Amino acid sequence: MAVVLSACLLLLSACNSGNGESMVADGAIVVTDIRGKEVRLSEPADRVIVLYQGALDGMYMLHAEHTVVGIQNNIYTNPVSFKYFSKLDPRIARKELPAPGNWETSTNIESILALKPDLVIIASGQTDAIRLLEDLGIQVFAVSPQNNAQLFEEIESIGKLTGTSERAKELLAYTRAKLDEIREATKHIEHKKSVYYAWSGGRIYATSGQNSRMNECFELAGVRNACTFAIDQPNINPETLISWDPDLILLWSTNPQELYNKKELSVLKAVKNKNVHVLEPPFFYDPHTLKIMYAAIELHNVCYGENENFDLVENRREIMTNLYGAKATALLE
Repeated sequence: MAVVLSACLLLLSACNSGNGESMVADGAIVVTDIRGKEVRLSEPADRVIVLYQGALDGMYMLHAEHTVVGIQNNIYTNPVSFKYFSKLDPRIARKELPAPGNWETSTNIESILALKPDLVIIASGQTDAIRLLEDLGIQVFAVSPQNNAQLFEEIESIGKLTGTSERAKELLAYTRAKLDEIREATKHIEHKKSVYYAWSGGRIYATSGQNSRMNECFELAGVRNACTFAIDQPNINPETLISWDPDLILLWSTNPQELYNKKELSVLKAVKNKNVHVLEPPFFYDPHTLKIMYAAIELHNVCYGENENFDLVENRREIMTNLYGAKATALLE
C-alpha cells in the first residue's frame, strides 16, 4: 500500500488533538464501525472523505453528498462508475472533487490531511492507512459489510455521523419492506436452480461462498449458490466448478466470451446452453449497497423466466426512486 509516511510524521504535531476521543464532549455522536471500534464526533461531520464506493453510493442515498469533500480515484478511472456518479454529482462530472486514494490499493495521507476532514470513510482492509489516520487524530469509520445486518448498521451509523438519521430511517424502512416483498414472492420455490457467481474482470475461478453478500442475494432470488464452501471469497479450480455444474453462471463486469474461451469449461451445462448472465450496468446491482435487492429480482427472473414475478423496468424505477429520490430521474435516462 502506497502511503505517504513522511507527510504523516511531519504533520503529526500540527494536527488538532480536539479530533481525538479525549476531547469529545458529553452527548457526542457515537457509533461503532465494522471493526467494533467506536467513532466519536462532537457534531455531525461537515467534511467527509469517502474512499469506498459502496459507502459513497450510500452518501447519495442519504442525501449527505453536501458533506463529501473527497472520493476514491476509481470513480474517475472506471468509465461505468464515472458515468453514473456524474449524474449524481456535478462536481464529479467536472472532476472537481479531490481523489486522495483508492478503496483497495492506496491512500495518500498527505492529500487527506490537506482536505481537513472531520471524518474519513474507508475500507476496513486498509489497516495501515487507518492506523496512520487515527494516529493523526482523524476520525475513521471503517466499512466492509458482509451481510444485510452489517450494511443496515453502516447506513444507520453514517446517517448519525452526517446528520441524516431521519433519511437513514426512511431508507431502511423501505428496504426492509421491499426485501419482505421479494421473499414472499420467492418462498414457494422448492426445486431451486443453482447459480455460480464469478468475480469482476474475468476472474472466473474467484467466487462467493455461503458466507457472503452474494449468497444473501441468491437466497432472496430463490436460487441456490453452487459454491458449497462456507468462506466468503474462495478461489477454486476448473475441476471444482465442473463438479458443481451450475444451471446458470452469473458474471460481474466480465465479457461472457472470456468464459466461453475456457475450453476446459465447455462441458458445463450452463456453457453448453448459453445460460450465462451479466449484471449490467453494474451500478444498478452493487452488492455492497442496498441495491442488492434489485440484483436479486433480476436474477430471479433470469432463472425462472417462465414464471417471473417481477416487472424489471417498474422495479428498477421504483427502487432507484426510493433510494435516490429526485436524482433517480437522471440515473434512469
